[in-house]
Amino acid sequence: MRKILIIALAMMLPLCTFAQQKGFKLIEKSGPKPEWVGQGSVKNFIIVQSDKPTLEAVKADAMDKVRAEIASSVATNVQRFVDSYSLKEVDGDDVKINKTMSIETTSKIAKMPAIQGVSITKADTYQELYRNKKTGEEYYVLYVKYPFSSFDLVELVTAYEEHEKQIDNKIKSYEEGLGNIESVEQIGDAITALGALAKEVGNEDNRYYTIEGITNRYIAVYDNIRIDIVDNSPGRVTLRLIYNGNTITTTQNPKVTSNCAEQFNVKNQGDVVIVNYNKDYCYAQDDNYVEIRYRFGSKFVKEQVFFKLK
Repeated sequence: MRKILIIALAMMLPLCTFAQQKGFKLIEKSGPKPEWVGQGSVKNFIIVQSDKPTLEAVKADAMDKVRAEIASSVATNVQRFVDSYSLKEVDGDDVKINKTMSIETTSKIAKMPAIQGVSITKADTYQELYRNKKTGEEYYVLYVKYPFSSFDLVELVTAYEEHEKQIDNKIKSYEEGLGNIESVEQIGDAITALGALAKEVGNEDNRYYTIEGITNRYIAVYDNIRIDIVDNSPGRVTLRLIYNGNTITTTQNPKVTSNCAEQFNVKNQGDVVIVNYNKDYCYAQDDNYVEIRYRFGSKFVKEQVFFKLK
């Protein structure tokens, strides 16, 4: 169960006053200095400042600071309560369920497309250019006032929670899928998708280890697939794959070898696989066989099928 705790928006962002470097003089400014420059906070706005040697660098740094402030605000207002285990503590008539709370990291939230898409074009800016006459060195000081209201915050928190809920649903879906495996390809697809999901949540998230556990359970399915021989006649073997007592299909054709047979022809027909072969070079007094082998993931599933000529 997850709940959202929305805290009142408080933009008390300290603004470090720039200490003018020795030998540098103000030579240019973008216009009259706005009243908000130097203020620690303005309601419904984020104010940051940056100083860098180039205009491109100072803009990039300032917007990184804006994104970091937004991500921090979202992180502060998102609290995810997760049932860590089902151990119950009984004290008379009182039953308590132990829970743990994990706070999402700011760095993870900062990756949200809505935050990454924050642009300086939406902000009020004021800049100054300083130059050292002796060395010719320059640096820019940029002040940015970016609009960010409580409504914007709620929107981002809601979007983040919806995204996290989608991840929870995916995890649940893959876990339930373990009980309904119908094809080998389904296993590989699930392992690939779970790997991407684990990378997305990161190992700081408790769900990372849940995903890891489900992935291992899918991998273990490969160990429990076996070949069942439906029919064994000279020149033909009909087989199917079995997992957990049920037929499981695959689009993959097995590799077929033999100590005497040749000219193998393999066909997938519905739930079964038919292997036809030429037995002309096999002898009745020998132990003649064909070997059927699949490779699923890093696992091999094989079966030696002995046959008689008469």
